[in-house]
Amino acid sequence: MIHLIEIGCYVGAASSSTHTVGAGLKGFVLTAGPPATVGMTLRVEATDGSGAWMEGLVVAGTSAGFALSVKSTGGAGVHSGWKLAAGILRYANEDYDHPSAPGPYEPVIAPDGYAMGSVSLHGDGRSFGAGDVEKGRIKIINAGLRDHLRRYAYFGRLARELLVAGPAAAYSTAVVLRTGTVEQPVVGAQDVLFRWRGALSDLDSRWQGSTYPGGTGAAMSTDGAEGLRDLPRPRLRGYRAQIEPVSTNNVGDLRQISDRRIHGVADGRNKGVPITVGVRCSTLQALKDSTPTTGTFNWYAGENGDGAWCKTTFGSQGGVFTLAAWEGATEADRFLAQVWRRSLIEDCGYTGADLSAADVAALDLACPWEAGVWAGTQERTKRAVLDELCGGVAGYHDDDMGVWRIVYDGAAAGPPVLTFRQLLGADEDAPAGHVPYGSLELVASNDDTRGLPVCAVDVEFAPRDRPLGSGDLAGDPASDFDPVGGADARVQLSSEVLTATWPSSGKDQGIIDLWGERRLTVRTALRKREHALALAVRLFAVHSALRDRFTLAAALTAETIPARPGTDIAVRSSRYGLEAGKTMRVNGRRLEGLTIKLDLLEAPL
Repeated sequence: MIHLIEIGCYVGAASSSTHTVGAGLKGFVLTAGPPATVGMTLRVEATDGSGAWMEGLVVAGTSAGFALSVKSTGGAGVHSGWKLAAGILRYANEDYDHPSAPGPYEPVIAPDGYAMGSVSLHGDGRSFGAGDVEKGRIKIINAGLRDHLRRYAYFGRLARELLVAGPAAAYSTAVVLRTGTVEQPVVGAQDVLFRWRGALSDLDSRWQGSTYPGGTGAAMSTDGAEGLRDLPRPRLRGYRAQIEPVSTNNVGDLRQISDRRIHGVADGRNKGVPITVGVRCSTLQALKDSTPTTGTFNWYAGENGDGAWCKTTFGSQGGVFTLAAWEGATEADRFLAQVWRRSLIEDCGYTGADLSAADVAALDLACPWEAGVWAGTQERTKRAVLDELCGGVAGYHDDDMGVWRIVYDGAAAGPPVLTFRQLLGADEDAPAGHVPYGSLELVASNDDTRGLPVCAVDVEFAPRDRPLGSGDLAGDPASDFDPVGGADARVQLSSEVLTATWPSSGKDQGIIDLWGERRLTVRTALRKREHALALAVRLFAVHSALRDRFTLAAALTAETIPARPGTDIAVRSSRYGLEAGKTMRVNGRRLEGLTIKLDLLEAPL
């Protein structure tokens, strides 16, 4: 197999040469910027604003200029100024210059400079939010001829790694191993090092949008008093049971729920005492002008793009005010997968095409459960918020094809994408779809994270963003007329989370007698107890049984590429009771040049 690397770039140089737009060989003298790279595809664009351009292969070049064999054009006419714009660099680990290829591939990839990196969805055997992704590197041999690559721009430019069977194989038969972008290269004395840029790194920026400008906080100010200056405005996705809206004026009766539109509010409480939802106003100004009746609060959903707000009859000195709120018009809109999808698109800047629609649909079907996240004035990253949303239920990551994936931890095994088979002799009887593996090792099971059974599962749900302590609650808990609603209500209001446990007896004594007492506790962003209990039942079915874990190594080929994290494969071997084959889930994958290594766990039934 030959590994091909294609790296998109922006050259950013200039030429004052005069040319008529058209095909053929064109010579350009450089007046500024880095030189073109021989063998690259390059587009030159006229600088006179006409929109004319020419694109082709750079067939010769020095630091002073280059020759471009133009293959395609746009516009017409004669132009005397050109900028060197988008380009594509091509490299390989062996000679590849097939006539069907888009251009020559320089055979200058270092032996340890291709097919590197790893993805672990849940290296401890379970999924919790973002996967552990190491995108790997591309190392190009350099003896001074490629120092100029550091001066090209690469941000946002498409890069690809492909596999082709050999020098005689047509380019159309190449299989894409990964696609994405690369970081600016590090140019050394012996090599040029590109690192694949993972999309997960884009999630380390702030999740909330704008900040409060701060000010006097007078009247019905939405700018926030001086104490809110430069703090982020709150944001809500999905459903949250108990949040404390942010008071933005000095009195404290105007409060912001979210900087985005929401769809409903309920369960208002002042010092734990229930308050009725009052008038829904059609504009923020109407809310400001309104006067809630005693024992109610008015609200505005943010339909006009200015955020969701509420107004109370008391200010911040009147005690803690909390409410339940939700974003998403229907219950289905608040399913975990839909909230994850909406946040990636609307809060993180991706498009629907960047997400796996099949994964979202599968998670909707397997987990039709409401969930949500909220952040107040404390800054939170996009990754932290999505981790909280998915925690205990699903793992997500950006895969080697640049697509966001999300996988349910308790998903039952599906059809294997391929079967790895122990190679016995010539193995001429191996069925189609079976590929040989190089090694298969059983990972020692010494605790529950390596496959040992658990005796119970505790699922924490309905997180309270503002738990109410005893000092926050009104009334006397011992009174028969407790305004908060009694002991149970007080416990719920003061708890950070609620807990659903399976088995209903609290633990399975039979498992304890055989394997010891190990419990699995997961914290989720789920809303309802019945959903948390359904998750606990499923996780107990998965993790109360002994499951073997393996590492498998095989040759990296077009046949083994489909064994991506989150997929199911089958393994057949004369060892470990695998003679008839068994379905395994790919928890992780590491690429090491010519080798693919898989972290496997017996797939749930």
